Amino acid sequence: MNKNENINVFLLMLSVISICGGLFLTNVFIYSPLIGWLVAVFCLIMNFIYKEEQLKYRKRED
Repeated sequence: MNKNENINVFLLMLSVISICGGLFLTNVFIYSPLIGWLVAVFCLIMNFIYKEEQLKYRKRED
């Protein structure tokens, strides 16, 4: 894997970790699942945007 793929995997894993962390901390803070899901959605959106930029850059190189 190259550097660009590592960033995509990192963002995907961060979204999964934020969901799990939010569910795990339910007893500590009542809104933690909601915050975890919002962080996960943000990470997935950033991953989508980053991947689109990668595809545009590859098309320019061809």
